[in-house]
Amino acid sequence: MLRTFRLLPALAVLGGLLAVSPSSAQTPAADPLAGLPHPPDVPRSLMAPAPAAPYGCADLPEPYFVRDALLDPPDFPRPGWFLNAELDIVGPHIIGVQTNTVQIGANAPDVVSLPAAALDWTVAPRLQVGYRLPSAFGEFALAYRGLSTSGNATTAGLDGLAALHSRLEFNEIDADYLSREFALLPCWGMKWHVGVRLAYVYYDSRADEPTDVAAVGSTVFEQRFSNSYWGIGPHAGVELERRFEGTGLSVVGRIDGATLLGRVRQGFFETSTTLGAGGQFTTGETRLSGSQDVPILNLQIGVAWQPPSYPEAQVFLGYVYEQWWNVGKISSAGTAAQLVDQGILLRLAINF
Repeated sequence: MLRTFRLLPALAVLGGLLAVSPSSAQTPAADPLAGLPHPPDVPRSLMAPAPAAPYGCADLPEPYFVRDALLDPPDFPRPGWFLNAELDIVGPHIIGVQTNTVQIGANAPDVVSLPAAALDWTVAPRLQVGYRLPSAFGEFALAYRGLSTSGNATTAGLDGLAALHSRLEFNEIDADYLSREFALLPCWGMKWHVGVRLAYVYYDSRADEPTDVAAVGSTVFEQRFSNSYWGIGPHAGVELERRFEGTGLSVVGRIDGATLLGRVRQGFFETSTTLGAGGQFTTGETRLSGSQDVPILNLQIGVAWQPPSYPEAQVFLGYVYEQWWNVGKISSAGTAAQLVDQGILLRLAINF
């Protein structure tokens, strides 16, 4: 009886709760963060479909690769295809003497030590074709440069004076990315480039004596040396320009450096007046090869002119200096030579 009496209050409270109307029980509480942004509702179950509310990044206000009034000013090269034709009127020099021994048959070995004759001045053309992107996104370019020259002199042979003849040629290909900075300083501009260079260099020297003089002496009437190098590696550079507003004139300085990794191949040769079994002159040779790194430095300074009435063209006239180190070096053989050229540079740049 006492236990039943204690249960009556609990039953009364439960009856009161059940008597609450359903409408009042479902009234949502006030949201204290109603004024703040809310992420989209996610499905309450992984099996339910995703909500249809859009969610993502907004579209960019401007498209890429279109001309910009600030980044593509009218007095600077316009976007599109361009062509640079360059003529370097240079006097190249081979610095170094190549020395090694050569043996003909059973004769005692002779020392072949030939310098390079003074080479003639020549023209080294360079042609560059590329495409310039708008909005200062830079340029892509492919360039080829070549040089060929020769020279004559007199040198000491084994039996007296000998006529010395030397030749030089090289070819290089550059694949580059170029970018321009307009806001360096007032009236100043900067252009830098980086890329890959492939190069081939060949030079040789030949000393010839009269055969009648050689026949009564050492019997060697011709000595010859050849050197070839090919290499590939990175190169980069920067160009600074100081413009004089309203004249179309500017002073331009440029520096370019490269380091190529490749291989040097050398040959030393002799020809004797002694006849062999087939009735031909007997010869001897020594060949060497080795891997070599070749640093290259190119410096340019001069004056450029952009016609105000034709801004798609620019003419540059200046001085160029270039040096190739170790182009004739094989450390194991003790041979070493450098290539140096300098002269006048004339460049014509045209935008299509």
